[in-house]
Amino acid sequence: MRKQSLSLLFLLLFLPIKVFASNLPNELLNIPITLLSGEQTTLSKYNGKKPVYLKFWATWCQPCRKEMPHFEHVQQKYGSSIEIIGINLGINDDKESITNTIKEFGLTMPMAIDTNGDLAQAFHLMGTPYHLLFDKNMNLIHLGHKADKSLDNKLALVSQTHPVNLLDSDALLENESNLTINTNDGDTHALFFTATWCDWYLKESRPNISKACVSAQKNVNFLSKKYSNIKWHELVSRLWTAEQDLAVYKKKYNIKHDIEIDKSNQLFHQYSVKDLPTLIFIKNNKIIFNSTELSNKEKLENVLSRL
Repeated sequence: MRKQSLSLLFLLLFLPIKVFASNLPNELLNIPITLLSGEQTTLSKYNGKKPVYLKFWATWCQPCRKEMPHFEHVQQKYGSSIEIIGINLGINDDKESITNTIKEFGLTMPMAIDTNGDLAQAFHLMGTPYHLLFDKNMNLIHLGHKADKSLDNKLALVSQTHPVNLLDSDALLENESNLTINTNDGDTHALFFTATWCDWYLKESRPNISKACVSAQKNVNFLSKKYSNIKWHELVSRLWTAEQDLAVYKKKYNIKHDIEIDKSNQLFHQYSVKDLPTLIFIKNNKIIFNSTELSNKEKLENVLSRL
């Protein structure tokens, strides 16, 4: 029995690999990834040719920064055998900050910015860093948030074209129901987009944004009470956020109006929210106000008084 097992292991490791179809849907294989160079690529471009390693990151994400030396090490070691692409979230980030981070860590892999959030939405991103590894047939074989031994082992394996365990493509299917808000009912709706971690996590790396999130939350609390004729909806980013985080945040700021986690990211994506905080007023499905400048309560009241 042991001899048969060893023979089977030998066959799995050293015989040529049969080419199987990708376990990804066509929309994922063909979603465009626009690089900083201006070139546009897709996973399908590498299908049957070489593995692809995607890493989502942000300049203000501390774990991302800690992993940058590892990311460049992977590029130097496997760049010729694995297509390695960094994807910046594009949330509270700009090209200058991204370019400075690339220079700071000497990153040499191709980079993209998820400007409209399509990539994060398509690949079901829940937080950064976010690692996705596909074999050369575009089968998803690794998905996680850490540059750990499991990722390193799989990078080494696919670089040698050895077979590895495939993940079911369902790992990238959205399993959360979409939040729906009927904004075509004749009422004015206020959609306030923020994150439970914006105030404390960005306090050192992006202090201005941290302060903006705090003042915006306090102002929305005040305005939602004063202008109760408006339907207020607070929508929290799903990134790094569970229900217990929302409960703590709600208590911390004594929030009385409706507040929910946008678990499917549908509304953040629908309204192209890329900067926190953001406040949008909508009436009969038409956006009548959209701003990220929410620290001046008097200006906001002036806007509300004219609605």
